[in-house]
Amino acid sequence: MGLSHHQVNAETLTTFTSCVQRVVDDVRALPGVHGLVLLATCNRCELYLDADRFHTTVRAVRELLVEAGAGELAEQIGARAAENAIEHLFRVACGLDSMVVGETEIIGQVRAAIADDAVGVSSALRRCFQQALSTAKQVASTTDLGGLGRSVASVALDLVEQRHRHLAGRQAVVLGTGAYAGVVCADLIRRGAQVSVHSASGRATAFAQTHPVTALTDEELPDAIARAGVLVACSGTGERVLTAEAVRQARSGVFGTLPIVDLALGRDIAPELAQTEGVELIDLDVIARHAPHAHADAVIAAQATIDRAVADHMSAERRRLADPAVTAIRAHVYEIFRTELDSVAATQSPEVVDALTRSLHRVANALLHTPSVRAAASATNGELDEYAIALQTIFGIEVPR
Repeated sequence: MGLSHHQVNAETLTTFTSCVQRVVDDVRALPGVHGLVLLATCNRCELYLDADRFHTTVRAVRELLVEAGAGELAEQIGARAAENAIEHLFRVACGLDSMVVGETEIIGQVRAAIADDAVGVSSALRRCFQQALSTAKQVASTTDLGGLGRSVASVALDLVEQRHRHLAGRQAVVLGTGAYAGVVCADLIRRGAQVSVHSASGRATAFAQTHPVTALTDEELPDAIARAGVLVACSGTGERVLTAEAVRQARSGVFGTLPIVDLALGRDIAPELAQTEGVELIDLDVIARHAPHAHADAVIAAQATIDRAVADHMSAERRRLADPAVTAIRAHVYEIFRTELDSVAATQSPEVVDALTRSLHRVANALLHTPSVRAAASATNGELDEYAIALQTIFGIEVPR
């Protein structure tokens, strides 16, 4: 359950994400919640829950979000259950639900989501996310979606070049040194820009040691802004790293327009820069309006792969529901065999007991094969309750619920 770029703009999504992050521990502590994964990107903020009850849990999460200050946003959140939720996750991981369809960054973000809180991820959620990642790799290798898709950063830089000429040979300033900054720098360098990086936390020097960029100190930043052909902010700290006054002072006496790209969900750039003379602000909302449409054939092929993967995953998960029944049957049969072996062991030699043990194991395997297969089939067909009743009625075997 959550919100994405389909429902709200970037600023609203930032507010919602802050509220969700404040209630994550409370959501995890709700009755019947066995696991939780938070997926928060520039496109979306979603909670994936392994919970016993759908409507009760959704209502409780919304109440927690209202208490955290989400207000009416809590009622706007979309919620999906079971197969619908799994299909949505698979579409997200494959880039079909992204602002830029086919973007490649999302697979790393999905992978990081289950790694960030390994303890709080239930086995069912982990299997689901791992299958989503496997499906994303399959889509990338068997369809043209990956080749058609571009990153949010590349769409933004395309806009810069369309409106302010090519970046080859020009100065580019990047604010931020996180993983996304590495993506941005790589794209700028590919376009021929000369890249300088600044970090308010002082990590620019360390970043420059592993990337072909120049580190900027606080004192050097104003001069770099004055010479820049583009400035990209992607620190994602949730704090304003660049004010309108700082840009006006740095660009005083400079002719031309400075395109400033804000890729941070938490808005690195002061919003008044959009009205500052000599600046064009390109934020996530602008990028969303100019995101390219993927080729229909590639999307159809990707969705077909997702549909098959979801069906396979659901079938496997349903078969898992049969495990308690299979375990109960095996325990019942082996208990009978153990009783018989104990009786034989009291009067027969160890060699006879050993031979009888091997024989009974072969009988058990043959005897249990069909009931085990039927249990899995009953689970897949949604008939496990009837199967359990039959076991209890015929053999007196109680299946744990």
